[in-house]
Amino acid sequence: MGGRKAQIIVINNGPQRQHVNRENVEFIQGDNRCFEFSGWEAGKQYIEKRYCLKSDDTFCFVNDTFDKNHYFSWLTVLLYHRKLKQAVKQYQGFILGRVDTRNIEYKVDHLPFTEWVSSYFFIVDYTAYQALVFTNPRLTDAVREVTDESINFDSSVVDSAMQEHINGWLRPEGKGWYRAHTSNNEVIKNKSIAILHEKYLTATLKAKEIALIHVYRGRFGRLVRKFDKRIQDYRIAIRG
Repeated sequence: MGGRKAQIIVINNGPQRQHVNRENVEFIQGDNRCFEFSGWEAGKQYIEKRYCLKSDDTFCFVNDTFDKNHYFSWLTVLLYHRKLKQAVKQYQGFILGRVDTRNIEYKVDHLPFTEWVSSYFFIVDYTAYQALVFTNPRLTDAVREVTDESINFDSSVVDSAMQEHINGWLRPEGKGWYRAHTSNNEVIKNKSIAILHEKYLTATLKAKEIALIHVYRGRFGRLVRKFDKRIQDYRIAIRG
């Protein structure tokens, strides 16, 4: 924003060393305790030590599935640019991304919510950035057991509605997550932990009165989302 140059921080959660010879790109080592969430936590700590942050800074967080599992057309880029400019003018404390909403209240570690931002790609302003909580060890410990039929949780941390939601997605009777029927129990456990952290990220921000902005809200946004989804479905089909 404001014509300032963007700085890109790439967090490597794997053992391989990475390097790129570009002035505005840095690679740092993260950890994979909580997947992208612990990686982002490491990145947040790094930039707070390395850079002098300003109140009009904005921050974009992206995980490694955003291009594989989603299609970003130039129309989507335009939407994000437009919604970001509007949000900066209207809010002091916002998170912008794809917001999913349900007509049911969930609770994760006692925090209620009915909507959440998908964590594959989101943007926050400085106020929301300061409020971000990426990891919670109680969520990792809350996934008690995974079998071929179900996922069992600590009910004092994950309420029954969220337990049902995750089981319906990762241990479905019909269609759920695209790898639900082929992944082993350890993969399903890790995915459950990631889902809990995704929901918790939004729940903590809502508890601090951070505004959630759905990038696809409105007629034009819905058309763009439909277009991107059709392209993504085609990409998946040709992969076989």
